[in-house]
Amino acid sequence: MTASRGAPGEWRRLSRPEFGLADIISDTIAESGYVHKNCLRELRGADTLLLFSDYGGAHKEAHYEVLSFLLTTVLGIREFDTERRLLRAGGLGAKRRMAYKSLNDKVRMRNLGAFLGTANLLQGLLVNFAIDKRALGRFDEEYQSDTAVGRLGPWAQRSFRKLTRVGHLAGILLEGVRHEGQNLVWITDEDEIAPNVHKHTEATKLLGHFLSSYLSGNMGHFRFGTTASDNGDLLIEDLAAIPDLAAGCLGEILSILAPHPASSSIARLFFSVNTDLPPKVKDIATWLGGPSGIVQKMNLVVDEGDDGCAVRDFTVVTDFDQL
Repeated sequence: MTASRGAPGEWRRLSRPEFGLADIISDTIAESGYVHKNCLRELRGADTLLLFSDYGGAHKEAHYEVLSFLLTTVLGIREFDTERRLLRAGGLGAKRRMAYKSLNDKVRMRNLGAFLGTANLLQGLLVNFAIDKRALGRFDEEYQSDTAVGRLGPWAQRSFRKLTRVGHLAGILLEGVRHEGQNLVWITDEDEIAPNVHKHTEATKLLGHFLSSYLSGNMGHFRFGTTASDNGDLLIEDLAAIPDLAAGCLGEILSILAPHPASSSIARLFFSVNTDLPPKVKDIATWLGGPSGIVQKMNLVVDEGDDGCAVRDFTVVTDFDQL
C-alpha cells in the first residue's frame, strides 16, 4: 500500500470496506467530531506515540466489555506529570497506585477528583470502546499455534481472543492518528494478555502483526510493555490508570443502563449522580461527561441486535442541562 502521512488535522479513515466492522468504526470516529484537529496535529507531529490501554467488563454480570486506549506523546504528558507529582507529594502519597478496583481505599477516593483533574491536562486522545458481549466474536480470533509470526506456545482461548480484540482496535486507532515512520511505545496492564515474559514476547509479535495489517504506511520502532516497567515514580502507572478508571466506570454504568440497540438515546447516555451507586462511579462518570480540558475523550458502543451490528458514538451525561 502507498505510504501516507495524512492531512495534519484529519482522522485517517481505513477506507478498507473489506475490513467490515473495523472500517465502519474508523468512519464513525472520523464523523463524530470528537477528535479535534489540534489533537491530531499534536499526535501526528511527534516522533513517538505513547499508547496506554486497559480493559473492563470481564465479570459475568457485565453486558459489555470495555477496552480503553489513551494516545499521547512525550511532550503531551509534561503538564500532567508536573501536577500529578504535586498530588503525590501531597495527599495521595508516593506509593498508592490509582486503579478502579482499589478505590475502596479512602485516601485514593479522596484524591480521585484531583487525579482526574490532572488527567485533563494531557495532550492526547482517550477512546473507550464498549463492545456488546454478544458481538465479541466479530473482533477476535481463535487460538492456533501456527501463525504469521511463527509458532506459539499454548494460550487459553479466552486470553488469546482478548489479545486479538485489543490488537484489532488498536490498529484502527493507530492508523487514524499516525504519521509515516512514527514510533510507538505501548503500555498495558499486567493482565492475561501479558502475564509473564514468554507471553509478553509472543503478544508483542502478534500485536505488531495486527497493527501492520491496518497501516497504510510504515511504522517506526514498536515497543510493547506492561506497567511493571514503571521506574518507581509511578508515572507509567498513573498514565495507565486513566484508561483503567474509564473502562471500569463505563463497564459498570453500561451494565446498569444497557441501552437497547435500536435506541437513539445512546447518543446521550444519562446517568444521574443522585443514585445509590458508589461515589467512584459518580466521580468518574462526571469527569467523562464533563469538559475535556486538553485531553479529548470519545466513547463508542458496538451493539449486537437481531438485524446485525450497530456502531455509535455516545457521551455520558450527568447534568440535566446537558440533555
